[in-house]
Amino acid sequence: MSAVRAARQEHLQNGRTLSYKRLDDAARQQALAPFLSAAAKLDGHLVAIAVDKRKKWLSTVPGAAEDLRKALQLKAFWNARALEAMLRKVQFTAVLLSIWSLPYTNVTWITDEDEFVANDTRHDDALQAAARMCSFYFQHPMGIFRLNTTGQDLEDRDFEDLCAIPDLAAGMLSEVSTRLAQAGSWEGRMHKVLDGELPFKAELIADWFWDTEMSLRKTLITIDLEGARFAVRKVSMQGCDISQNL
Repeated sequence: MSAVRAARQEHLQNGRTLSYKRLDDAARQQALAPFLSAAAKLDGHLVAIAVDKRKKWLSTVPGAAEDLRKALQLKAFWNARALEAMLRKVQFTAVLLSIWSLPYTNVTWITDEDEFVANDTRHDDALQAAARMCSFYFQHPMGIFRLNTTGQDLEDRDFEDLCAIPDLAAGMLSEVSTRLAQAGSWEGRMHKVLDGELPFKAELIADWFWDTEMSLRKTLITIDLEGARFAVRKVSMQGCDISQNL
């Protein structure tokens, strides 16, 4: 994290945050490339999971909210959509932990101040649901499981900067996916080509995301709908030289 902290001290002073939707002012635009370069030095794995917006129900089913709330012993009020959103995050977390965790691993999940942790009761429910969901996916005992938000680290902004990395990737991937759906054309059976150019911020982040010559590993998992069926395809990007635009 030392490189990320240094990038913050130089380019993101006065508590300024970095997110894809807020890359509309000069200071954040100037900070983007140094911040991505610093993030590239992290020893970790960035996993982006893109779900087709037409797939409304993935971790729950319509009409089951109340039964699930009772089964998981949740205390907050969750309507069907809010419960689906929370359990989808929880399920993805459990799947990844089932792959990477070892017995008695301590885990800290850091999230932005999203709707599913909007208050203390929902925060506790999400933590409870995560513990129960993990028990469905693996048998070995876990260590301490924490669920923290960016609001719990307002002084150093380390949590905020960690969450900014997947936020930037998700914003870029959402932009790419939307444009592929609206203006993409098929080249052969397995490749879809984007017709037209992406915004510069998306080009820059995409180039960083698919760069394999860095410590930070990155994986994109897509859950797509093709008619009544699911489709899984590799998303690739043709390399380009963007140095002339920097």
